[in-house]
Amino acid sequence: MPKNCKVLFILPELLGPGGQELENIGFAKCLQSDTRFEVSILNFYSPFKVEELENLPMLEWDLSQLKQVVFNKKFLKIWVKSGFKFQKSLANCFRNFPELFDSWLNEKLKTIDLCFTGISPTGLLPYILRVCMQNKVAFTYHESSIFHPKNDQFYRLMEGNGSFLISAKAKEDYLLEHYPKADYSIIKQWIYLGQEKFLKIPLGNQSPLRFGYVGRMDLGKNLQVILEAVKILKEKGHIFEFLLFGDGPEVTNLKAFTRKFGLEDQVSFKGSFPFEQRYTCFSELDVFVMTSTFEGGPLVVLEAMASGKPIITTLVGDVPNRVFEDQNGYVLPVDCSATSLSLKMKKYLDQTDQVKEHGKRSRELFLEEFEEKACQEIFKNSLLDIIRSKSN
Repeated sequence: MPKNCKVLFILPELLGPGGQELENIGFAKCLQSDTRFEVSILNFYSPFKVEELENLPMLEWDLSQLKQVVFNKKFLKIWVKSGFKFQKSLANCFRNFPELFDSWLNEKLKTIDLCFTGISPTGLLPYILRVCMQNKVAFTYHESSIFHPKNDQFYRLMEGNGSFLISAKAKEDYLLEHYPKADYSIIKQWIYLGQEKFLKIPLGNQSPLRFGYVGRMDLGKNLQVILEAVKILKEKGHIFEFLLFGDGPEVTNLKAFTRKFGLEDQVSFKGSFPFEQRYTCFSELDVFVMTSTFEGGPLVVLEAMASGKPIITTLVGDVPNRVFEDQNGYVLPVDCSATSLSLKMKKYLDQTDQVKEHGKRSRELFLEEFEEKACQEIFKNSLLDIIRSKSN
């Protein structure tokens, strides 16, 4: 195995900020700080500015190297439709027509030991995996969400040709049942940006009590059930606030529901926030609430734990290893009703001393299981084992 393991991260287009973007930046950042690794990132386009991403080494490219791409009819069509946004067009072309980049990528992979991918397994990833196979480069895929049957072809190609990284028992069970020959390593997630800032948030609660959600607002987050629970509690005379931090396609519908049922005094839409300011959202909350219908390993739960917040959540992804009933929060079924959610919220409204007690336990559990240095070592050792296995 080489003294410096050269790892290429494939991030053709970052559209966040979100958990997947945070994760990839955190993975690359932890390797860059270790002398055993040499990191480069393939990132053609990012519409938002993240200092940590900009400080990471990017894979070099120029027009002379990609002239066969930029003068291709497929690229030119994408470029015109984008309104002549070159970087965005290049990213879209790589994602949708990766075969145009054959000679360029083959040349780049000659110096790479491991190709890391932590993006959705669309048509791009099977292509990259095959190019890695041709060049005898180790290929690793981190499933940040959930295994989905629609990606079966990619998962089957991974058997014997690549290595999975997973961070939830449910994912391991799925692999063992459906892809028993798959090579995989179990890692632990951590807070990829600003752990210490989350840990410095004071324990305690405000008056009135503030519940809240932090993250993207789409159908999969099932946020209307939260507003329905808020309505139930308001009708019963409870005084509290619910803060929603983030943006997404469901914001308009959620705001309409809030207006329709006169919840403006209870519900505040705080809008989007930059990567570097995520911790400030939790400093305004007393209790974190998440009602997703599916998640992989929700980073936002780790952030709530480190912030010392009790958590009310649905039983998704790696939640069973993070939230424990009546210790640091409460867990509900994925199809929970607004009534059942309101009852869990009522527990904190009726017993405000539990907010601090459960919040303290949240932080303790985080430090016991998800402290960044320990989790980073697990991640780095997993990659070293994969490279070593490939070289043998």
